[in-house]
Formats: sequence, C-alpha cells, structure tokens
Amino acid sequence: MPFYPRFQSNPMQSRADFQEATLALFEPLLPYLERQGARMDFDEGGASFDMQSSSVEGVVRPLWGLVPLAMGGGSTEHWPLLRRVIAEGVDPAHQNYWGPVHDHSQRAVEMAAIGMMLMLLPEEGWYPFEECERDNLVAWIDAIQRVELVDNNWLFFAILVQAGLRRIGRADLVDEALHERYLTRIEEWYLGDGWYGDGPELPIDHYNGFAMHFYALLYAQYAEAADAARCRRFRQRAGLFAVQFAQWFAESGETVMVGRSLIYRFATAAFWGIAATAEQDELSIGAIKGIWARQIRSWRNLPIFTSDGLLTRGYGYPNLIMSEEYNSPTSPYWAMKAFFPLAWGEDSDFWRAEEEPLPVPRELTPMPAASSIVQRSGGHSILHYAAPVRSALQRDKYNKFAYSTFLGPDMASLQYSERFSFGDNILAFSFDEGLNWTMCHARPEARVTDDQIHMTWISGRQMVETIVIPETEGRFQRRHDFVLDAPALVVETGFAVSEWYRPAELLGPDKTVLRSHQVAGALRAQQARVAPALTVRGENGVSGIESLDVTPKLAVLGTRIHTNISSPKTAVPFLLARLGPGAHKLHHAFLATPSAATS
Repeated sequence: MPFYPRFQSNPMQSRADFQEATLALFEPLLPYLERQGARMDFDEGGASFDMQSSSVEGVVRPLWGLVPLAMGGGSTEHWPLLRRVIAEGVDPAHQNYWGPVHDHSQRAVEMAAIGMMLMLLPEEGWYPFEECERDNLVAWIDAIQRVELVDNNWLFFAILVQAGLRRIGRADLVDEALHERYLTRIEEWYLGDGWYGDGPELPIDHYNGFAMHFYALLYAQYAEAADAARCRRFRQRAGLFAVQFAQWFAESGETVMVGRSLIYRFATAAFWGIAATAEQDELSIGAIKGIWARQIRSWRNLPIFTSDGLLTRGYGYPNLIMSEEYNSPTSPYWAMKAFFPLAWGEDSDFWRAEEEPLPVPRELTPMPAASSIVQRSGGHSILHYAAPVRSALQRDKYNKFAYSTFLGPDMASLQYSERFSFGDNILAFSFDEGLNWTMCHARPEARVTDDQIHMTWISGRQMVETIVIPETEGRFQRRHDFVLDAPALVVETGFAVSEWYRPAELLGPDKTVLRSHQVAGALRAQQARVAPALTVRGENGVSGIESLDVTPKLAVLGTRIHTNISSPKTAVPFLLARLGPGAHKLHHAFLATPSAATS
C-alpha cells in the first residue's frame, strides 16, 4: 500500500536511508515554503490557535530533523530557503510576520526548535543571517521569557531558547532566575523509576519520552557544564526510564497507543534517538538502535500521507476525531524529532552497532511509578493503565483500563452509546435506560502491588473499586465493586479489532451473537444469560470477554466507525447487565492477542 513511495519504499537500514527519509518528509513542504513563505498554509482546516501559529509549526518543526541532518554532514541545500522564510516570520515589518508571543501562545512551543537550532547548528542557523535579521530573531525568541507558559513540558521551551541564546553569545539576555525556577518546577513532577508526570496533573504518556527526557538529554549534552549535577541526574533518570519504556514497544516496532499528541506518530522514537546519551547499563547501543529503527519502519505501510507526501492529522490513517484541539494541519511534523541520531557520524557507536532484538525480561513488568503494568502478548504489549486522567483533553486517551501496541483505542467511546455502541476497555453506567452514559473521568487512587493494579475511580456520581489481574498469553481479568443508589445499565468492553477490509470473525462454539441494534429488544425480552462470553478475530488481533460472576448479562458485538485511531472500522465485544440498587461485584476475563500479520 505505497501511499508515498519515497518514504514507504525506503528500507531504513543505513544512515543514508534515514537521511533520505528525513528529506522525503521535508521536501513536500518546499512548494509551500517557496510560494507562501513564512505564512505557509496547507488549506486543510485549523486549530484552536491562529493560523499564523500553524505557519510557524510548518516552518520550524522540520528543524528537529534538518538540524541533526546538517550536523552529521547531510544535505544543507535547503538552508538558504529556510533562513529566508524564518527571517520573514520574525520581522515585524514583513507582511508574513508571525506576530508576537503572548501568554500560553503556540508560538512559544515553536521557539524551542529555533533555540535548538541556535544551540546545535549556529553555522547554518545563525551566522549566515544579516545583522538586522539576527536582531529580529533574537528579539522574537527572547520574549518567551516574559510570558506565562503552560505549566508542563512547555517550561523546557524557554530553557532551550536560553541555551540557544548562550550559544550565540547573548547570555546577557538569559533570565537566570527564571531558568532555575523552571528547572526546579520540572523536578517536582518526577515520579521515580525514570517517570515524569507532564505537569501538576501528572498524566503518564509519550511526553515522558519525546518531551521530558528528550529535552532533558539535549540540555544535559549541550548546555554549559555549570549545571553538572542536574545534567547527571537527567542522564541517570533517562537510563531508568529506558529500561521500562522499552516494554512499551512491540518486537516489530509498534508502540503503545496511549495519551495525547499521537498525531506526532514516530516522534515516539525520539527518545530512543537520543537515549544513547543516557546513563544505564541494561540496554546496549544495539538494543536502543533496534527499538528506534523498528519504530520508524513500522509506519511505512500505513496511509499517513497525502498523495503529495504531506503528513496528515491522524494516527494509523487520516482522522480528525482523534486529534486534539491544538493539532493544526502542520502539527504532525513534530515527527521529525525522531531523527536526532543523524547528528552522529557514520563511525559513531550508534551507527556502527548492529540492531538487536527488543529485550523482554519477563511476561509482566510492573511499573508502580507509572501506575501501570505491561503484559507481553505475542511479541506485543498490553499496558494495563491506572495513571491520572487528563480530563482537560480527550479522556479516552487516559481513562481506559488498557491500551496496546496492536489493538488501537477508540476515541469518543460514548459517542453512539444511546445506540448501544461503545468504545473499548471501559466500564460505563446509564441511569436512564441507555439514553445517557458515564465512564471514568478521574482516578483518586491507584497502586500497583503483586502484579495487580488496584484503583478507585469515579464515573459521574458513581464510585468504583477495580482490580486488574494480568495473567499469561494475553489473558487478564478485571473485578469491579460498587454500590448503586438507583437501577442502572452497566456495560464493560474488551479491545476493539479492525474490520477495515474484512469482517471480524466470531470464534467459539456459539456463532450467534447480538449486534448493537438488537440490544434494546433483548433487554425488553430479558434475554440475558449467566456466564456469557464473546470472542472475535479481526485483521489486527483477537479480542475476547467472558463473565466470571453470576450476574445475568447480554454478550454483544458493537461496530464503531472512524473512532478508532488505528482502523476506521472496528468491532468491540462487550457485556451488558441490568442491575438494581445495592452492592454489586462484576468479574470479567479478557483475551487480547495479535494476529499473525501484526506479530
């Protein structure tokens, strides 16, 4: 399925292959840069911020790949155009001026790439500018120190700008008190074992890798030696993180699909691109290189490009439902952060190393600091998850019981719920016969003990105690205890399987199953059974759910369209019960295994 042959036919084995992959991603942007300059616009919609900010993204996000490419001796032929466009964007007198930064401004995010450019590649990203252009550039990025930033990984953006200012001889502009305050604040989010929460809400997602540790290792490797103790701490934490984070990846390269900003796609390889500078003894350079390369290669056969080679918004296919409000048409180019290893020469340890298989020390890997357990299944990973819910964004990216590397999660899990269609890995309640539903929106408590997760969570007015029990070979259990103050319908779902090109296949002795549109009639007819079970095989794997308690339930197979991030059509098996007021215990077993094609 060669949607963009220049990227997808690239073997991505040698350093030259990855240099070419970087150019394959960037060069489709050239017509926009040449025609529109600093106000480049794909004309494919917008985001929550103004379109000038989207233009900034399109111009500077590719720098995350182009700077390492040039540092390592790769192509620099596009730098004159880049400098011209950047000069336009930072010039208040130019019609293409990007505008000033303000509190919580997206422009502050993009200033980090310019700070990185000044810090690492002043020979292309600073010295060739005219004096007036330099003045404009410095004035534009320096303003990041005088606005309020979002209290999360954004604080690193100011730190990178400050490092860039120091590198070009403008340390006089650096607000040292702000520098120390931001770094101290970041320390407050450290959870242990290498894990950070991304801000005071402490959510766990890929921002650990492609933001917190990526920026920290940049700072540690290229900042001034005056902060040696903190730099050592950053490297040690990154080493701890690497050992556990490796279990978020499949042997074939795919990563766990959890958290926000997944439209950045193989930015999830960014940590591994710089992880060779971390301090740890358990992972060899060959193992690190293998995770990095396989993750990028895992995207080659997915329809993530336009016919012109532009990255689209989405994950496994173009999909705006899974995008956050801050995802503009040019946002996906943060994927370029994956190519940091191009800064190292052909004779470096990284490029001389042979790729090694993914190290898998055990079938279950508890990660208490991340409130989760990773379970291996057929060369892939299931992440049993109880970290904080980031409720300000799409809750589906944080509030499910499980995520995996092979069966993608649904967004908008309760969209169509009045038609008895539900997303994966949720427990939901309805107190009005199915018209309205609620699911997890907060987890006040979670702990990982003895290879189990114990959590307390809230769904609207309902509080639930849940125990997750991973087993072996893709099997696991969930037990729920709760007290209802009124009659309710309760549904629990398994993983979603893909029906993109072929209908899902029912497995097991009972080939008859209720579909979503039949549920209302079945409820009226009281057709619920004790110990129902349902297992279904899709294109990407098998998903099963079975009742282990004595509560009568309906076994139903739901269909979902355009809500799953890895497939536009999925089937979700679920169990549905009608419960009266009082105390209840639900106990369900699950199965999730990859198909042969994904393992």
